[in-house]
Amino acid sequence: MKKGELTTQQIVILIILIVSFLIILFLLFRLSLGATSQKEICHNSVITRGKSLFTEALDCKTDYICISGGGDCENFISSSKIEIKLDEKGKESIMKVLADQMSSCWWTFGEGKINYGTSGGTSLKCAICSIVRFDGKIQESFQSISYKEFYDYLEKTKKDEAKTYLAYLYTSWNLDSLEISPEFSVSLDEDSINTAESYSIITGIDDNLFNSDNFLETVLIKSKETSTKTKCEEFVTKA
Repeated sequence: MKKGELTTQQIVILIILIVSFLIILFLLFRLSLGATSQKEICHNSVITRGKSLFTEALDCKTDYICISGGGDCENFISSSKIEIKLDEKGKESIMKVLADQMSSCWWTFGEGKINYGTSGGTSLKCAICSIVRFDGKIQESFQSISYKEFYDYLEKTKKDEAKTYLAYLYTSWNLDSLEISPEFSVSLDEDSINTAESYSIITGIDDNLFNSDNFLETVLIKSKETSTKTKCEEFVTKA
Protein backbone atom coordinates (compact mmCIF):
# COMPACT_ATOMS: atom_id res chain seq x y z
CA MET A 1 0.00 0.00 0.00
CA LYS A 2 1.31 3.41 -0.95
CA LYS A 3 1.76 6.08 1.68
CA GLY A 4 -1.34 8.27 1.93
CA GLU A 5 -3.78 5.65 0.64
CA LEU A 6 -6.78 4.73 2.80
CA THR A 7 -7.20 1.17 3.97
CA THR A 8 -10.51 -0.63 3.57
CA GLN A 9 -11.06 -0.37 7.33
CA GLN A 10 -10.50 3.38 7.29
CA ILE A 11 -12.90 3.81 4.38
CA VAL A 12 -15.61 1.82 6.23
CA ILE A 13 -15.10 3.92 9.37
CA LEU A 14 -15.32 7.14 7.32
CA ILE A 15 -18.57 6.00 5.68
CA ILE A 16 -20.04 5.10 9.09
CA LEU A 17 -19.13 8.54 10.45
CA ILE A 18 -20.71 10.33 7.48
CA VAL A 19 -23.92 8.26 7.69
CA SER A 20 -24.12 8.83 11.46
CA PHE A 21 -23.73 12.58 10.96
CA LEU A 22 -26.52 12.63 8.36
CA ILE A 23 -28.83 10.66 10.67
CA ILE A 24 -28.19 13.11 13.51
CA LEU A 25 -28.98 16.06 11.22
CA PHE A 26 -32.21 14.37 10.13
CA LEU A 27 -33.29 13.79 13.73
CA LEU A 28 -32.54 17.39 14.66
CA PHE A 29 -34.79 18.66 11.91
CA ARG A 30 -37.53 16.17 12.84
CA LEU A 31 -37.47 17.39 16.43
CA SER A 32 -38.15 20.97 15.23
CA LEU A 33 -35.54 22.40 17.52
CA GLY A 34 -35.89 25.81 15.86
CA ALA A 35 -39.27 26.48 17.52
CA THR A 36 -37.96 25.40 20.92
CA SER A 37 -34.76 27.41 20.66
CA GLN A 38 -36.69 30.59 19.83
CA LYS A 39 -38.49 30.40 23.17
CA GLU A 40 -35.17 29.80 24.90
CA ILE A 41 -33.62 32.75 23.05
CA CYS A 42 -36.48 34.95 24.28
CA HIS A 43 -36.25 33.57 27.81
CA ASN A 44 -32.51 34.18 27.90
CA SER A 45 -32.95 37.75 26.68
CA VAL A 46 -35.54 38.32 29.45
CA ILE A 47 -33.02 37.08 32.02
CA THR A 48 -30.26 39.27 30.55
CA ARG A 49 -32.48 42.35 30.59
CA GLY A 50 -33.48 41.65 34.17
CA LYS A 51 -29.82 41.65 35.24
CA SER A 52 -28.73 44.63 33.14
CA LEU A 53 -28.50 48.20 34.35
CA PHE A 54 -29.19 49.36 30.80
CA THR A 55 -32.20 48.90 28.55
CA GLU A 56 -31.59 46.08 26.11
CA ALA A 57 -34.12 45.13 23.47
CA LEU A 58 -35.72 41.74 24.03
CA ASP A 59 -35.19 39.13 21.34
CA CYS A 60 -38.73 37.76 21.45
CA LYS A 61 -41.02 36.85 18.56
CA THR A 62 -44.72 36.03 18.52
CA ASP A 63 -45.48 32.40 17.69
CA TYR A 64 -48.33 31.69 15.26
CA ILE A 65 -50.10 28.45 16.12
CA CYS A 66 -52.74 26.55 14.18
CA ILE A 67 -54.78 24.17 16.33
CA SER A 68 -55.99 21.62 13.84
CA GLY A 69 -58.58 18.89 13.73
CA GLY A 70 -57.03 17.59 10.53
CA GLY A 71 -57.16 20.61 8.24
CA ASP A 72 -55.40 23.93 7.77
CA CYS A 73 -56.16 27.29 9.37
CA GLU A 74 -57.40 29.45 6.51
CA ASN A 75 -55.85 32.87 5.87
CA PHE A 76 -53.27 32.21 8.56
CA ILE A 77 -49.55 31.58 8.14
CA SER A 78 -48.64 29.42 11.12
CA SER A 79 -45.17 28.76 12.47
CA SER A 80 -46.42 25.51 14.01
CA LYS A 81 -49.47 23.26 13.80
CA ILE A 82 -50.82 21.26 16.73
CA GLU A 83 -53.23 18.49 15.78
CA ILE A 84 -55.89 17.08 18.08
CA LYS A 85 -58.43 14.28 17.75
CA LEU A 86 -62.04 15.32 17.30
CA ASP A 87 -63.43 12.73 19.70
CA GLU A 88 -65.32 12.94 22.99
CA LYS A 89 -62.23 14.52 24.56
CA GLY A 90 -61.70 16.99 21.75
CA LYS A 91 -62.73 20.03 23.77
CA GLU A 92 -60.44 18.98 26.61
CA SER A 93 -57.60 18.59 24.11
CA ILE A 94 -58.16 22.14 22.86
CA MET A 95 -58.08 23.49 26.41
CA LYS A 96 -54.87 21.58 27.15
CA VAL A 97 -53.15 23.14 24.12
CA LEU A 98 -54.23 26.61 25.26
CA ALA A 99 -53.19 25.91 28.86
CA ASP A 100 -49.76 24.68 27.72
CA GLN A 101 -49.26 27.73 25.52
CA MET A 102 -50.19 30.06 28.38
CA SER A 103 -47.80 28.21 30.70
CA SER A 104 -45.02 28.45 28.13
CA CYS A 105 -45.62 32.20 27.87
CA TRP A 106 -45.50 32.64 31.65
CA TRP A 107 -42.23 30.68 31.85
CA THR A 108 -40.65 32.52 28.92
CA PHE A 109 -41.16 35.89 30.61
CA GLY A 110 -39.84 34.85 33.99
CA GLU A 111 -42.90 33.64 35.94
CA GLY A 112 -43.32 37.04 37.59
CA LYS A 113 -39.80 36.97 39.03
CA ILE A 114 -37.77 38.91 36.45
CA ASN A 115 -38.13 42.62 35.78
CA TYR A 116 -37.97 42.86 31.99
CA GLY A 117 -39.25 46.44 32.00
CA THR A 118 -37.01 49.47 31.72
CA SER A 119 -35.33 51.24 34.60
CA GLY A 120 -37.47 54.21 35.52
CA GLY A 121 -40.17 53.34 33.01
CA THR A 122 -43.79 54.42 33.28
CA SER A 123 -45.64 52.29 30.73
CA LEU A 124 -47.57 49.04 30.72
CA LYS A 125 -45.45 46.67 28.63
CA CYS A 126 -47.03 43.57 27.17
CA ALA A 127 -45.78 40.52 25.31
CA ILE A 128 -47.88 38.67 22.75
CA CYS A 129 -46.38 35.21 23.11
CA SER A 130 -48.69 33.44 20.68
CA ILE A 131 -51.52 34.05 18.26
CA VAL A 132 -53.79 31.03 17.95
CA ARG A 133 -56.28 30.05 15.27
CA PHE A 134 -58.49 26.99 14.83
CA ASP A 135 -59.06 25.09 11.60
CA GLY A 136 -62.47 24.60 9.99
CA LYS A 137 -62.97 21.11 11.39
CA ILE A 138 -62.58 22.35 14.95
CA GLN A 139 -64.93 25.24 14.20
CA GLU A 140 -67.56 22.76 13.03
CA SER A 141 -67.17 20.44 16.03
CA PHE A 142 -66.67 23.00 18.82
CA GLN A 143 -68.04 26.44 18.04
CA SER A 144 -67.23 27.92 21.43
CA ILE A 145 -65.84 27.23 24.88
CA SER A 146 -66.85 29.48 27.74
CA TYR A 147 -64.10 31.10 29.80
CA LYS A 148 -65.77 29.64 32.88
CA GLU A 149 -65.38 26.15 31.43
CA PHE A 150 -61.78 26.86 30.43
CA TYR A 151 -60.82 28.23 33.84
CA ASP A 152 -62.57 25.29 35.52
CA TYR A 153 -60.20 23.14 33.49
CA LEU A 154 -57.21 25.20 34.65
CA GLU A 155 -58.36 24.82 38.25
CA LYS A 156 -58.86 21.04 38.16
CA THR A 157 -56.08 19.90 35.82
CA LYS A 158 -52.53 19.25 36.96
CA LYS A 159 -49.78 20.94 34.97
CA ASP A 160 -47.25 18.78 36.77
CA GLU A 161 -47.07 16.76 39.98
CA ALA A 162 -46.86 19.89 42.12
CA LYS A 163 -49.36 22.36 40.69
CA THR A 164 -52.50 22.78 38.65
CA TYR A 165 -52.44 25.12 35.66
CA LEU A 166 -54.37 27.70 37.69
CA ALA A 167 -51.90 27.60 40.57
CA TYR A 168 -48.93 27.92 38.22
CA LEU A 169 -50.37 30.76 36.14
CA TYR A 170 -52.17 32.73 38.85
CA THR A 171 -50.75 31.49 42.19
CA SER A 172 -54.35 30.62 43.05
CA TRP A 173 -55.66 27.15 43.82
CA ASN A 174 -59.32 27.88 43.22
CA LEU A 175 -61.50 30.24 41.19
CA ASP A 176 -63.03 31.79 44.30
CA SER A 177 -59.71 33.44 45.14
CA LEU A 178 -58.71 34.19 41.55
CA GLU A 179 -57.96 37.81 40.73
CA ILE A 180 -57.00 38.81 37.19
CA SER A 181 -55.27 42.15 36.84
CA PRO A 182 -57.68 44.94 35.85
CA GLU A 183 -55.26 45.89 33.07
CA PHE A 184 -56.67 42.85 31.27
CA SER A 185 -60.46 42.98 30.85
CA VAL A 186 -61.19 39.27 31.20
CA SER A 187 -64.57 38.12 32.48
CA LEU A 188 -65.04 34.47 33.36
CA ASP A 189 -68.81 34.88 33.35
CA GLU A 190 -69.21 36.80 30.09
CA ASP A 191 -66.34 35.85 27.79
CA SER A 192 -66.06 32.76 25.62
CA ILE A 193 -63.58 31.28 23.18
CA ASN A 194 -65.13 31.48 19.72
CA THR A 195 -63.20 29.05 17.51
CA ALA A 196 -63.92 31.17 14.41
CA GLU A 197 -61.71 33.92 15.90
CA SER A 198 -57.98 34.42 16.41
CA TYR A 199 -56.76 34.63 20.01
CA SER A 200 -53.66 36.21 21.52
CA ILE A 201 -51.85 34.86 24.56
CA ILE A 202 -50.54 37.88 26.43
CA THR A 203 -48.55 38.65 29.56
CA GLY A 204 -47.12 41.93 30.80
CA ILE A 205 -45.46 44.15 33.37
CA ASP A 206 -46.62 47.50 34.74
CA ASP A 207 -43.31 49.33 34.60
CA ASN A 208 -44.17 52.21 36.92
CA LEU A 209 -41.48 54.54 38.23
CA PHE A 210 -43.36 55.32 41.45
CA ASN A 211 -44.55 51.82 42.37
CA SER A 212 -42.90 48.43 42.59
CA ASP A 213 -43.12 46.63 39.26
CA ASN A 214 -46.41 44.79 38.95
CA PHE A 215 -46.28 41.59 36.94
CA LEU A 216 -49.41 40.83 34.97
CA GLU A 217 -50.63 37.28 34.54
CA THR A 218 -50.95 35.44 31.25
CA VAL A 219 -54.37 35.70 29.62
CA LEU A 220 -56.17 34.71 26.44
CA ILE A 221 -57.83 37.57 24.55
CA LYS A 222 -59.34 37.92 21.08
CA SER A 223 -56.59 39.27 18.86
CA LYS A 224 -58.81 41.99 17.44
CA GLU A 225 -59.58 43.18 20.99
CA THR A 226 -56.01 43.58 22.28
CA SER A 227 -56.30 47.36 21.94
CA THR A 228 -59.71 47.57 23.63
CA LYS A 229 -59.58 44.85 26.31
CA THR A 230 -56.06 45.58 27.54
CA LYS A 231 -54.33 48.71 28.75
CA CYS A 232 -51.07 47.75 27.03
CA GLU A 233 -49.11 50.81 25.96
CA GLU A 234 -46.10 49.04 24.48
CA PHE A 235 -45.46 45.57 23.07
CA VAL A 236 -42.04 44.02 23.60
CA THR A 237 -42.47 41.12 21.16
CA LYS A 238 -41.80 41.23 17.43
CA ALA A 239 -44.38 39.96 14.97
